[in-house]
Amino acid sequence: MTTRPTAVVTGAAQGIGAAIGRRFAAAGHRVIGVDLNSDRMAGTITTWQGSGHRSVRGDAASPEDVGRACDLAEGHLTTFVANAGFAKAGDSTDYSLDDWNAMLRVHLTGAMVGAQESGARMPDGGSIVMMSSLNGLLGFPRRTAYGAAKAGVAGLVRGLAAEWAPYGIRVNAIAPGSIVTELSQDFIRRGVIREQDFLDRIPMNRFGEPDEVAELAYFLGTPLSSYITGATVPIDGGWAARGIT
Repeated sequence: MTTRPTAVVTGAAQGIGAAIGRRFAAAGHRVIGVDLNSDRMAGTITTWQGSGHRSVRGDAASPEDVGRACDLAEGHLTTFVANAGFAKAGDSTDYSLDDWNAMLRVHLTGAMVGAQESGARMPDGGSIVMMSSLNGLLGFPRRTAYGAAKAGVAGLVRGLAAEWAPYGIRVNAIAPGSIVTELSQDFIRRGVIREQDFLDRIPMNRFGEPDEVAELAYFLGTPLSSYITGATVPIDGGWAARGIT
């Protein structure tokens, strides 16, 4: 049985999730990565420092799958990161109910399921980190469903933080702005978004890196942030602070 602190990260096969897993592993944590893409998840954990990491094929909104991943911590679960997600833009006038339900299920229900399953396995307390978004703080045309789900995550964080603080469980969220990921780069290549349109709104005039988000996740997911709970922290190069450009 391992005595190392253990982190469970959903959506950890690539992008921000993989970077978060890598950061915890580099600090000596055992990391359980959960993703629907089992082959890629299995490959990703081989790139992390340390040993004992596990790959789980699972649905982030399934109590059975998430509970199974948390059980692999063998009683030493200290951190849970609800990172799994996807994006699908579309006009709100004809955005399908199926797409709306899928968006809420993965982002919001998945965050709640993750909190329930991990919190039940943190008898000595711990930290839960959820992924919100700049889209949950500001309005973005054709991203209404995504923004609503991410705003819901911020509300979930506040409620759980207040409710679970007496049990030593802290709950916070991260609200990334424009981050360099495979998805964002693909959108730029295909002309779905114009990079300069985003840069014009970011005071720091650059996209963020997954490792920068991972550093914040590590801070919030460990005792380094021992007096912080119920917060949604933007990491957006100053976009939200600037507001209208």
